[in-house]
Amino acid sequence: MENPFAALLQDTNSPPLNTTSDERATTETLEETFGFTLNKDRRGSLIFLEDLSASFPSGVLNVEVLEHALFERLLLTNSQDVGEAEVFVYLFHCFKKTSAISDVGLREKVEALILRNAVTALKQELKELFEGQDLVKQFYEILKTLELPARDFFEKIYKRFCDDGDTAGTKEPFTMLLKLLHIDIARATPVSFPVFVFEILNSYVSDEFLAGILLDYCQPPSEVGIEYANTLLGAVFSVSVLPKVISGSYEFFQDPLDQASNAAVQSSLWMNTNHIFQDMHAFLLNLLKCGREIRMRTLTWLCNCLKANVDRGKLWNAHVPDFNLSNGNTVTDGFMLNITTVLLRLCHPFCVNIKDGRILKVDPTYCAVSNEDALAKDVHLLDMSKETSLIPHDSEQEERPASSSYNFVTECFFMAHRSFDLSFRVTNDKLVHLNQEMSRIERAYQDVLSQGPMSEIADSIKQRMASELSKYLSIKCAMSEPHFQESLFNFMSASAFWLSQVAVSASYKSNRATSAPIEAKEIVFPLPAEVPDTLKCIPEFVLENIVCFLVFLRRFNPKVFEEQGYERLSPILTFILVYMGSAQYTKNPHLRAHLAEALETLLPYHKEDPVGLNTLGGIQRERLFKEHPHRGEIVAILLDVFVGIEMTGQNVQFEQKFNYRRPMYLVMDYLWAMEEYRLNFVNLAQEAELNMEAVSPPIFLRFINLLINDAIFLLDESLSNMAKLRELQRARDAGEWGNLPPQERAQNMGNLQHTGMLARFDNILGKDTIRTLEYLTSEIKMVFTHSTMVDRVAAMLNYFLLNLVGPNQKNFKVKDFKEYSFDPAATVLDICKIYVNLKESDSFCLAISQDGRSYSPQLFELAEVVLVRIGGGTLIGELQDVSKKVERKAAEYKKHEIAVAEAPDQFLDPIMSTLMSDPVILPSSRQTVDRSTIARHLLSDQTDPFNRAPLSMDQVIPNKELAGEIKKWLDEKKLKL
Repeated sequence: MENPFAALLQDTNSPPLNTTSDERATTETLEETFGFTLNKDRRGSLIFLEDLSASFPSGVLNVEVLEHALFERLLLTNSQDVGEAEVFVYLFHCFKKTSAISDVGLREKVEALILRNAVTALKQELKELFEGQDLVKQFYEILKTLELPARDFFEKIYKRFCDDGDTAGTKEPFTMLLKLLHIDIARATPVSFPVFVFEILNSYVSDEFLAGILLDYCQPPSEVGIEYANTLLGAVFSVSVLPKVISGSYEFFQDPLDQASNAAVQSSLWMNTNHIFQDMHAFLLNLLKCGREIRMRTLTWLCNCLKANVDRGKLWNAHVPDFNLSNGNTVTDGFMLNITTVLLRLCHPFCVNIKDGRILKVDPTYCAVSNEDALAKDVHLLDMSKETSLIPHDSEQEERPASSSYNFVTECFFMAHRSFDLSFRVTNDKLVHLNQEMSRIERAYQDVLSQGPMSEIADSIKQRMASELSKYLSIKCAMSEPHFQESLFNFMSASAFWLSQVAVSASYKSNRATSAPIEAKEIVFPLPAEVPDTLKCIPEFVLENIVCFLVFLRRFNPKVFEEQGYERLSPILTFILVYMGSAQYTKNPHLRAHLAEALETLLPYHKEDPVGLNTLGGIQRERLFKEHPHRGEIVAILLDVFVGIEMTGQNVQFEQKFNYRRPMYLVMDYLWAMEEYRLNFVNLAQEAELNMEAVSPPIFLRFINLLINDAIFLLDESLSNMAKLRELQRARDAGEWGNLPPQERAQNMGNLQHTGMLARFDNILGKDTIRTLEYLTSEIKMVFTHSTMVDRVAAMLNYFLLNLVGPNQKNFKVKDFKEYSFDPAATVLDICKIYVNLKESDSFCLAISQDGRSYSPQLFELAEVVLVRIGGGTLIGELQDVSKKVERKAAEYKKHEIAVAEAPDQFLDPIMSTLMSDPVILPSSRQTVDRSTIARHLLSDQTDPFNRAPLSMDQVIPNKELAGEIKKWLDEKKLKL
């Protein structure tokens, strides 16, 4: 018989006594896991499912009962206060508790039930069951917690969807999760970037179908560049120090004049952005490993993004960004820099160590593949075949080399270069222009302060300066992140090594398996006569990218050169010499000139660097010029480029050539101080002396001719502009502009600034040119005093010395010589040194005396007075020797001039109007000129001066008959003296 007191004796916290111990244990476990009970006596902290308990009066919970109980518990969330009211959060809490169930079989069944209910709740058609609950958002909030079970919960829910075979049902909730993630990323900054982002994204790349959902969601609605920034991946790439939208505000460096604050902000931003893109790289790498189809789709997304934003690389984008309406159709600088960062990290394995040869797997023919052939050859970066290549090709007639397919290393290499071209190069241009603009603002600020109390205007200019400085610091911060800079240096050094190897690799037949160099070869100068056809495939921007990066480091971050060291610098110098040294390898003269600028970046020090810029010195770069195996080629190649940018067929704009030559002067100045290189110059000069009238003029002779041309032009322009400046400043200071209309007054001010800018440019280059002539003439004499050169050298020196020490010198006195880089004292010293250097030459001293425009016996006396004043007294004695010798030569020539004064017109050179000593006939125009005259002309222009027909010295015809007549006439005159 049942004990009537059994109910009193029974533990009210346990299932009824008429159940087995296993049933009691299971019931307790399930109650603990799900937080509900069917036993009203145990309601306490548990929810009592009253309706369901009527159907199961025993109060026992098992798997079968649980299925009904759990569903009822979920429905209660809409009507009662039942503790955790959010369905998905409740299910996740239950899921976490299953780990405590020791019975494996029971645990698996319970977990399956939870997951089935979770999947059911996420399905679109059943959402009305849980009205008012955003189940996907609850799911998302769970994932954001980064709890260890959350990732497992995500994966098992997805697997349950897959087991149900409901493809459409799977896509919708997992796409909704991405939308919520997208919103959070879009709001993020480098400082506030959520830590959970990549945990969630990496959950998607664990399975190919999930990765496909992610890529589907990331597809832009159109191929307009800015649309890529509006995708989820684009939102990650947009997280930057720089604004997320074109013309957006700059959030950081709000107190730009506080250096300590700037350093702290920069350090924090660098740390955060490095972490973000370290994670982004790992995520992208996982995506690329997630099956072939996902890999191809990922590469297509990246490459199409680059293609859609190609307008960023247009010249006007950097020069007039605020007025260019199409800028709104492309992504921002921050976006493109970030995508470059990730691509560089993908390139790291084959760039970090060039000795392992992996960079040599890059196939140089990749960019020659047309869009039509791209798909068949696994090429995703489209439109590359339209880019200008190192060696021109006839796109319609000529078939460029191509391989049958291309590997990931090749594609990654060219993607990174294309991305750099559209990001770093463009942003660097903006940084340089911003730097120049800040200098102009600072000068304007100083001008305002110097004119007395104008506090409102001064404050306005100061605020503008602070705003521009904030922008400058932000851009420089984004471009200078240390890990980014290291990746870039590895990449550019490896690219330089690869390009050098391509240059010495044999040409390849089309449709070979690969055209990559594969094995490293020794670089030997002179380079092979056969130029590889593969250079017809490599875009010029690959070389430009290397130059751009080196110039950036030189201007803004030179310590990186020293940090990277000689081993990484050495391939860069080799590359520069290979492609700068011959138009056969680099047809574009502008590009060769840019390579000369890259050579200048490798100098160990620069005289004009601000204090503190080069904190690590220049030991590693100095090793380049002392130890590099091809250093003996530097001087000859440098002179070849100097000449090449002006010679026929290699012409550049007249003004542009001076910009190109400035870095060349700096390199030559550095090299001349080293005996090894000085001997290189002297040897080239000696070769020129032996071949002054050769068919092809020696390179040193052509170099000196152009150097003199430049000196004449630049110094003349310099003095002219300084005279204009003086007049403009005088009119302004005298108040002559005060009564003018505002527009005319502004026009005069603009004219003053423009003239000042031109004067500064000419002064700097003119000083460099004269300085170069001075040290060259200290060791090299004959070339400068040869008949083809000596008259021009003497006339140039006389003209400029007279202007600088004669009565006209007051015309060039302006306010603040330093602002316009005008240093007449240094120029006078250099000119006087050149006189002294060449004083032993009789022809030079005679040429000085025969310059009727500027020379007079008083010229050197005027120079002596100035030398005493500017600290050049040590030169006076030697200059007096020059003066005496010139006077002697003048007297000797006077007798000769009397003898030839009555020379017949046919004996006179038609260009110089001087008596010919070696007349020659020009084959095309049939004109007769003196050999020295035409030889000098052909140094600069290889055409007949009378009809512009092509001409070289081997084509001129000696006029022996006329030469005999001249000699006879001279002999007769001498007899009469």
